[in-house]
Amino acid sequence: MAKKMKIDMRNEILKSVESLISVSGVNSISLKDIAKTCNISKGTLYYYYKTKDEIIFDVIVKHVQELHTEYLDWIERHQHDLTIERFLSVILYKGVKLFNRAKLHIFLVNECIKGNDVLRNKFNELWNKWHKILQVGIKKAFKNEQESEDIAYLLMLIIDGLAIQEVLQNQIISEERIITLMKKIGERDVK
Repeated sequence: MAKKMKIDMRNEILKSVESLISVSGVNSISLKDIAKTCNISKGTLYYYYKTKDEIIFDVIVKHVQELHTEYLDWIERHQHDLTIERFLSVILYKGVKLFNRAKLHIFLVNECIKGNDVLRNKFNELWNKWHKILQVGIKKAFKNEQESEDIAYLLMLIIDGLAIQEVLQNQIISEERIITLMKKIGERDVK
C-alpha cells in the first residue's frame, strides 16, 4: 500500500510540474514552488525527488511514454482501417495539441538548448525511441515501407515545427495541407 501511495504522490507531483512548466517555464519554477503547488512540504518533496532536474526527467519520460502508449494503442485499434490521412491527422493532433504538449515540448527543448546536457541526453534518448515507435504506424499507413525511417524523421520535424507555431500562435500552414503533402510522399512510386 505504501508503494502505491508513493507512486500516486509522484504522479501528483508530475502533474503539478507539467502545469507549472506550461505556465512559467522550467527555469522560473523552484522546488519550493512545486511543493506549494502540491500542498506538501519541501521535505516531503525531497523524499520523492532530490533535485528539480530529477522531476524534469520524469516529466519528459511521462510526456513521451504517454505519446508512445496512446499511439501504439491507436495503431492497434485501427490497423485494419488505417489510411494515411487518418494516421497523419491523429499523429499531428496527439503530438502537438493534446494536453498542452506543444508548450511543454518547447519548454523542455529550450532547457536542453540552454545547456542542460543531462536533460538533453535523456530527451534525445526518448526522442530516438519515439522515432522507432513512429515507424510502426508508418509501415502500416504508407505503401512505401522502405522509407519509413526517413518519413518518421520528417514527421518528427514537422511536429516540432507545428509545436513551435502552436506556442507562437502563428499557424503558417494548415494541418490539412501538411497531410496532403505527406500523402503525396507516401503514395509516390519509388524506383
